[in-house]
Amino acid sequence: MYKRRGVRAWTFLVCWTALTCFTLTFPFRRGPQLVEGGYDKVIHTSLFTVMGIAAQAAAPWISLLVTGPVAVGLEFLQRRIPGRQFDMVDLLANISGIFLGLAAFELSTRLAK
Repeated sequence: MYKRRGVRAWTFLVCWTALTCFTLTFPFRRGPQLVEGGYDKVIHTSLFTVMGIAAQAAAPWISLLVTGPVAVGLEFLQRRIPGRQFDMVDLLANISGIFLGLAAFELSTRLAK
């Protein structure tokens, strides 16, 4: 049972990480803003909260080692993508999302006992 749950958790983590990478690196031209008023920070935080939960479910002992480099690397990668830019606040939203996800997973695990 645990092995199957572990495989599912890793599969979800890999798929979610791929979706997050695609979402945050898709090049676009500047034009009308689809997301205004800071909602992009909510999107960043939400994507990485789910990633934090998935990482904690898949590999609690290395979840930060899996998610941290993705959060930092994606933000720095955006410098090289047309229509994207590095933003320190986005990086903080990414990292905050990871910690929210880890905390949510741990809290739900403890409450389930």
